[in-house]
Order: sequence, then C-alpha cells, then structure tokens
Amino acid sequence: MISSFHILTPVTDTSDCRLYIEISGYGISYWALKADNTCFALSVYQFDISTTNEKAADYLKDIAGQQVLLQQTFKKIYIIYAFAESLLVPDKFMNAATNNEMLELVYGDMGESITRSDLIPGLALQNLYKIPKQLDAVIAHLFSLASHSHLYSILSNRNKQKGNQLYCIFDATSIIVQLIKEGQLQIIQHFDYKLPEDAAYHLLNVCERFEVLLTDTEVLLNGMIDRESILFDELNKYFPQLSFAVLPQTFSYDKEIKTYPAHYFSHLFEIAACG
Repeated sequence: MISSFHILTPVTDTSDCRLYIEISGYGISYWALKADNTCFALSVYQFDISTTNEKAADYLKDIAGQQVLLQQTFKKIYIIYAFAESLLVPDKFMNAATNNEMLELVYGDMGESITRSDLIPGLALQNLYKIPKQLDAVIAHLFSLASHSHLYSILSNRNKQKGNQLYCIFDATSIIVQLIKEGQLQIIQHFDYKLPEDAAYHLLNVCERFEVLLTDTEVLLNGMIDRESILFDELNKYFPQLSFAVLPQTFSYDKEIKTYPAHYFSHLFEIAACG
C-alpha cells in the first residue's frame, strides 16, 4: 500500500464535521469537511494490483489505527464503495430472490461477499452491488453509525449535461466511465487497462456502443492522469473535447490541496456535493 497524498489541518473538535471514506479494490481515500464546507483533511492510499480482499481489510484497520482523525467523533460518516461489481437495475426487475444470480451472471463467482442495493431517486433505478465480506466486517466494527452507498449511485445523481459527456475517473490501472447522452444517463462502468491504447479503446468502444459522435462529446477527466503524459496524448488523438475537471465551488480547500492539479481530487468532492 502506498500513501500518495496526506493533507491535514488539525481540528480539535470534529463533532460538527463530516467524514467521507471511499473504498475500492484499488485503494482507500478519505476526506473531511467542517460545517462551513471547508476541507481540512484529505488522504489517498493506493493498493498494489495483487492486493487481496483480506489484505485490503487489514490495510483499512491499519489506516484507522494510525490516523487519529479517523478515531474522532463526526456528525456524519459516509462510506462510499467503488467496487466494479455493480449493476443499475430498473425498479421493476429488482427481486431479492434473484439479486445474487443477476450479479453472478455478469461477474461470476465473487467469493465471500455482501449484496447491497441503493435506490436512485428520479431514475426508477436501483444500484445492485457486492462488497467483500472481509471489508464489510471491518467497516461495521470501525464505523458502525456510518451511511453506506456506492459511487455509481452517487454519480447517477450528478447534474446532467444537456449534450453528451464522458465523465472519467482514472486510476493507475483502471477507469470508471459514466456516459451521458443528450442529457440522459446511459452507462456507468469500470474498465481495467495496462496501456494508454487500452484506455482509449474502452472510451471509444463506449461511444460506439451508444452511438455518440466523438466530435459532440465532452470527455471530462478526473483522477490520476496528467496533461503531460502518454495517456493524455493517446486520448487526445481521438477526442477533440478533452478537459480536466475542477474542484466544486461549494467547498473551500486547504492551501496544500490547491498545490496539486484540481482534477486529482475533483471526483471526491463531487461525491460530497451530490450527497
């Protein structure tokens, strides 16, 4: 596990603050906001690609044990899962008796896991997803009063663009892609990649499947991608409307956060803005 970023302005009393924790198979991030929407803490940890669910659960325990902030009392704690095993299902097809079968039909046997679902207001959809049982047990022990949701559920409630948009969250070896076509949600999906060409292929394939023109589609970049990179150059070959996301104006930010490119953390604060 690598600690990529650790930014903290000490706060003596967090009882009126909000804590957000995002957990995926690729890492753990947490950030905290005061009542006035000032961010005073942000940390990002990245897992090795070979990290097992058991090891991820151990990492979470280690982080919570080492970071005093995570041991304090907060007004509200939000757990956001970003695991790939997720399906957006119309309400009329939701059935507790067949939920596991639907997920396993798409993703296969996922081992020991917990099935959860989020209602997505206004879209007549539910997000059906799995989380590793080992992580669920650690979260229940450490953050027993937390609220739980999936990243895809939150992204589904983003302010929709009137036109077409590919909203992308990059990690070192994966992308989460949300496609909005003519203002309507089409898909949210996770893709792994090894080479920049792989990443470009996945985005091009999504556009082709949903029949959106590259020239009419904004590609909004979040996460670990740099303008001066082979990955950006590869995307720039095909997508004429590439842009980097900015930090939501809803919040105020620690001066150290502002020393980094805004899109590194933009999706984390998009989560808080949608919540």
